[in-house]
Amino acid sequence: MKFLFLSTIFLLGFVYNGNSQSNKKFRIFCREEFNPEASICVEKPEYDELLATDILKNNLVMNGFKVISERVAKERVELINKGQISDSTFGQKISSEKTKYINSVYIITYSYKYYFNSGVISEMNGQVVDLVNDGEIVATFSFKQSPFGKNTQKVMNELAEALKEKRKSK
Repeated sequence: MKFLFLSTIFLLGFVYNGNSQSNKKFRIFCREEFNPEASICVEKPEYDELLATDILKNNLVMNGFKVISERVAKERVELINKGQISDSTFGQKISSEKTKYINSVYIITYSYKYYFNSGVISEMNGQVVDLVNDGEIVATFSFKQSPFGKNTQKVMNELAEALKEKRKSK
């Protein structure tokens, strides 16, 4: 009976400790060029089973960021016509490609892994990319936690708060 009681106390302490840790698990680096006052867009990963993109967008807005929806991005099909003349022949190459135009200064790209049983994000890595300056990466972030860690809402809120703190520290 005493063993069961001590085991329960230990387990509860372990779970509480995992849920109460600060955002020290986030590693964030921002370059001087990063201006969080500018508009930002969040690119959805290929597989987003936890709906983390929508949660991140909401938390960025609640922390004062100007978030642009990717749905208003314009897609255009462009026709590329390249001709080449040599001594006696003319070669022509025609191709088309889709281009997505996002009306934003920055875009956040990220990926994550999660514990299937608990739906808790185990690992996340991402970048803030400057679309105006030829895709220069102006901030990076990474995160890891145990299966007893924070839920997706708390993780994304801490990411938004951490980016906001980087903004204030400038």
